[in-house]
Amino acid sequence: MAAADIVSVYDEFLEYLARQARPEQILAFHASEAAQRRADELTERNKAGKLTDEEAAELEQMLQFNRMVSRLKAKAMKARHHS
Repeated sequence: MAAADIVSVYDEFLEYLARQARPEQILAFHASEAAQRRADELTERNKAGKLTDEEAAELEQMLQFNRMVSRLKAKAMKARHHS
C-alpha cells in the first residue's frame, strides 16, 4: 500500500469519527495525565539519546496518534464552523 493510500484510509477513518461525534466532543479529547507523563519521559530520554528500540517505537506510535488526533480535531473545527 502506497503512503498516499494510507493517508486516504486515515482520512476516511477521521471523517467517519468526525461524523459520529459532535465537534465539541472531539475537541474536548485529551490524553490522560499518565499518557502525557509517559510521552514526556520518552521525549526526554530521546533528547538524551537513551531510548531503547522498544521505547523509540512506542514514542513513534504516540507521535503518529497525536498527528491523527490533531487532524481529527481540525476536521471537527471545520465541521463546527460549517454548522
